[in-house]
Amino acid sequence: MKGSLTLLVILCSLFCLFTTALTNLLVEPVQPNTVPAFPVETEAQSCRLDLSEELFGGVNEACGRNLDRSRCCPVLAAWLFAAHARSALQLPAPESSDPDQPMKPDDSQKCVNTLQSALLTKHVKIPQPNSSCDAILCFCGIRLHQISSLSCPAAFNVSSGFRNATPTAAVKNLEKECRNSSYSGCTRCLGALQKLKVKGGYKKTTTERASKMMSRDCQLMGLTWLLARNKTAYIPTVSAVLRAIMYSPHPPHLNKCSPDQENMPLAVDSLQFQKSLSSSSLFYRFPFLPLIFSFIFLFLFL
Repeated sequence: MKGSLTLLVILCSLFCLFTTALTNLLVEPVQPNTVPAFPVETEAQSCRLDLSEELFGGVNEACGRNLDRSRCCPVLAAWLFAAHARSALQLPAPESSDPDQPMKPDDSQKCVNTLQSALLTKHVKIPQPNSSCDAILCFCGIRLHQISSLSCPAAFNVSSGFRNATPTAAVKNLEKECRNSSYSGCTRCLGALQKLKVKGGYKKTTTERASKMMSRDCQLMGLTWLLARNKTAYIPTVSAVLRAIMYSPHPPHLNKCSPDQENMPLAVDSLQFQKSLSSSSLFYRFPFLPLIFSFIFLFLFL
């Protein structure tokens, strides 16, 4: 009897200690969701990305185990477009009045460097296809642009005097048509994006291929605008649509959304990710807690 009482006291003491530890853990101040962009040496070398904890978790979930183009790339692209959205839609001060000057290079390489550095700090590793092909640019073919480097009259008004590109009615319509990430919702959003395509050659000297590429970039910029408006609401649909536009096995003129039963991963909103993270992080840090609580329950109630 005395031995049982001693054991009960020890278990109660352990329970108190772990209760205190749990209390301290739960009241830790929440760290901000954004992290600084890397590298930060100079403005020219850096890329401004709004990187969040949801991004790291979403990319790790979709791409961390194996590199599958249809599973990883749409989620990775959606998060990268979301992180780049604010910067992509800003209009720089006019530098030249020459209409024939070459287009500015895209932000892809420096933004990839920024993202990869940030992923490393969070211990998120995306497998590389091989030593000469990176996952983001080469394997997934993700390219980031500034709105000022594109010609999308059906989508945006980029008149000087405004700080940000002004969306047309066709782009604003995406807010209504792209709310649902199901197969039917994705298909409806894909149809609404058709109105953003470039009509004919956007310059007299362009080829049909260049015009098609510009049309796709204008559609992607429309999705980027959606993410800037409300990332949480639209990122699941955006990742579903990106799968249809960029990673579908169908020909480009027959882009189709993935049926719901294929259960392909989507970029999830922050609330879903935080719920998942909070439910698992406690026992990840203290994997022996379930065992301790089980022993306490047995000795107290049996």
